[in-house]
Amino acid sequence: MKKRIFWKDIQKSFSSSFGRFLSIMLLLLLGAFALTGLKVTTPDLQRTASHYLSTHKTMDLSVIATAGLSKDDQKELRQIKGATVEFDHFADATIKDTDKAVRIFSNSKKLSTYKLVSGHLPKKSHELALASTQKGNYQIGDTITFTQGKEANLKQTNYKIVGFVNSSEVWSTKNLGSAAAGDGTLTAYAVVNGSAFDSDFYTIARLRYDNLRNLNPFSDTYIKRLNNDQEKLDELLEDNGGKRLKVIKAGLQSKVNASRSLLAVSKQQLKQKKAALLYLSGEQLSQAQQTVLKAEAKITENEINIRKAQDKIDGLEKPVYSTYTRSSFPGGQGYSTYESISKNISNIGNIFPVVLYLVAALVTFTTMTRFVNEERNNSGILKSLGYSDSDVMKKFVVYGLIASLTGTILGVIGGYYLLPKIITRNVTTTMTISSPHLYFYWSYTLLAVGLGLLSAVFPAFWVARRELSEKSAQLLLPKPPMRGSKILLEHVGFIWRRLSFTQKVTARNIFRYKQRMFMTVFGVAGSVALLFAGLGIQSSLGKVIDNQFNHLTTYDMLVLKNNTTQSNINEVSQFLKSNTVSNYQEISSQNMDVMISGQKEKKTISILATNKNDFESFIHLKEAKTGKKVILSNEGAVISKKLAAYYGVQKGDLLSFKDENGKKRKIKVSDVVEMNVNHYLFMTNKYYREVFNENPSKNAVLVSLKDGSVKNISNQATKLLAMKGVSAVSQNSSLINMVNTAVNGLNASMAILVIVSILLAVVILYNLTNINVAERIRELSTIKVLGFHNEEITMYIYKETISLSIFGILLGLIGGDCLHKVIISVMSRDTVYPTAVDWYVFVLPVVVIIVILAVLGWIVNHRLKMVDMLEALKSVD
Repeated sequence: MKKRIFWKDIQKSFSSSFGRFLSIMLLLLLGAFALTGLKVTTPDLQRTASHYLSTHKTMDLSVIATAGLSKDDQKELRQIKGATVEFDHFADATIKDTDKAVRIFSNSKKLSTYKLVSGHLPKKSHELALASTQKGNYQIGDTITFTQGKEANLKQTNYKIVGFVNSSEVWSTKNLGSAAAGDGTLTAYAVVNGSAFDSDFYTIARLRYDNLRNLNPFSDTYIKRLNNDQEKLDELLEDNGGKRLKVIKAGLQSKVNASRSLLAVSKQQLKQKKAALLYLSGEQLSQAQQTVLKAEAKITENEINIRKAQDKIDGLEKPVYSTYTRSSFPGGQGYSTYESISKNISNIGNIFPVVLYLVAALVTFTTMTRFVNEERNNSGILKSLGYSDSDVMKKFVVYGLIASLTGTILGVIGGYYLLPKIITRNVTTTMTISSPHLYFYWSYTLLAVGLGLLSAVFPAFWVARRELSEKSAQLLLPKPPMRGSKILLEHVGFIWRRLSFTQKVTARNIFRYKQRMFMTVFGVAGSVALLFAGLGIQSSLGKVIDNQFNHLTTYDMLVLKNNTTQSNINEVSQFLKSNTVSNYQEISSQNMDVMISGQKEKKTISILATNKNDFESFIHLKEAKTGKKVILSNEGAVISKKLAAYYGVQKGDLLSFKDENGKKRKIKVSDVVEMNVNHYLFMTNKYYREVFNENPSKNAVLVSLKDGSVKNISNQATKLLAMKGVSAVSQNSSLINMVNTAVNGLNASMAILVIVSILLAVVILYNLTNINVAERIRELSTIKVLGFHNEEITMYIYKETISLSIFGILLGLIGGDCLHKVIISVMSRDTVYPTAVDWYVFVLPVVVIIVILAVLGWIVNHRLKMVDMLEALKSVD
């Protein structure tokens, strides 16, 4: 009977203070939701990708040679221990009568296999499986016709579509990288049978290493081992280019020499024919002279052809053997973006939910402390009735336990099964890889439960234990009011004397209840800071594309030229001087993959050199701190901001690095400039010669078109790529698509966190307002009896909340700005997100708090109207 009454009392504590129970539950729900959701999303993404890569045995490294892989190359690669190697073909072609480029791969048997979406893989030389992204444009059974590019190595151009596939190497559906055909941007990929290629040499070698097989492909261990394997592979292939060039030259030279021998024979025969003319006359002489003239013309033509062939041999460049990881592989932008987003979500998850949980936990702590204090008299009654301290304490522990477990479990469920889907929806819609599989992690679950218990159960236990140390008679009496004391403002007479009565009461009450003052300020500041950070990150994400492509790199195309014949060079020059081009600048452009100390993987650095002191209207060099225009100097190089941060250098410092040939280079940093995307070194031609001991080749052109529309850029890129004097065309649109995918993926995360922050602000302010009213209901009833109107009573107590909230908002804006910058700094991997934010980032958090306070003010006013003054003023003695 005794225990049944006790449990009824516990049950009543829930029903009589359901608002408090609900607020505690919601605070911990929001904390657990954000914490587990952000912490599990990254491992979910990575485990899903790891399973996908493992299922299709996707290569770890690949080798692509500009002159193909010879039998000696293949033999050398097959001898690598602990690696599975497979050789294949690929070629870029254009869909007939369009400018859409398609990369056609031979079907791999062992590595980087394809996921069959429908139909079947090609079995015959005329069959083809197309990327699943093209299902809306083609059907199984259709015939697709290609126009081959300059390096034509397909036996035929007409193929029957027999299936649709997804590549395990090319993940993105929007940004598939650059192409050597069409408009220079890859639209799709396709798979054919190996017999469809007409080539003696393979184009690509794929390698899968045994020491990487069971590792998380996004882990530090995997990346470290991969870098080591890539370094060894680069060393192995270091001299292959020179050897291959000798073989190619020897083969071509033998043909030229044979032609020269035949030419010598022809000349000897011609000489004999000329000698025979002396013995001919009449019609025979006339015919013989015609034959001699034709022979001379033929010999002259052959001499010209032999001379061109010899010039071509002499001008041959050393074949390049390039090694690629999954992220740097041509078309691997999707993998790189997926990896970047997963790591950025992890970085946000290490900061944002920690602050959110801290705010929620402290308010929960205060709420539970207040609950124990409210139940002081009931505790005294239970204790006087013979219940032990542990029994009485059980009431508060059970209350906190149920509130914390309910909120935490609901938050964990939402965090595991709802938040990851919302966050990754924008990411996976632009990827061929499926939505992340949802996994369960005991570590994050126990962490959330532990924090929930610490926030709700521990304060209940701790405060109750302190209260129950008193005797029952003392517990049955109310706590004596806090001793009054002068506040600092009272000592400033000229201000204090000018305050009204209610203003003086407000000032005294603010400092009288210091715990409530601290919690109100901290609660509002925390909510505003979280809102500011969430909105600020969205603002920063939105500025990347506009800042980079509308203010920094404003050219339409970067055209890479071939080292080819004069006629081909003239063809490119004519285009550049045509009416379609607004302006152009010839520059030197080269990319280097460099391993920077302290970084886990190689970084690609673009080195641009010009014979002028700037890049005119194509690339705007702005000082990173001041935004002032930077002029190139012959005494040093200009470096992009993120690259400077990686090397730990600033203006005036020396930067040392090893180029791709292993030679150590030193560069003096003349300035650090703002660049949001990619890493750059800008320099004059003179300084380039000083650093690299060679003349920069004018191998690239920055181009601005009169019509800068996406369609016209694509059309002009198609024309350029059809020219033999052009090797590649880079459009900003490809880079914009890649950045857009990353930005949209992170925007979804921040939208959810902004909503969670608003809900947290609502619950916190409701909770603190509720505590304030409950603690001072006797005081409010007293002034109501004295004749104060309802609105005056509401403002009597609400002025304190408003004053503290204003102070909290100011602190929150400052704290939010710091939190925003911290998150941006950890997010900025290879993309630099601007720290400047739009005006609404400052305004919206303030507006949200004002609206919440206004709604709560109306609720408080309504509640105070319903207060029974006599009941509230009854003595508790």
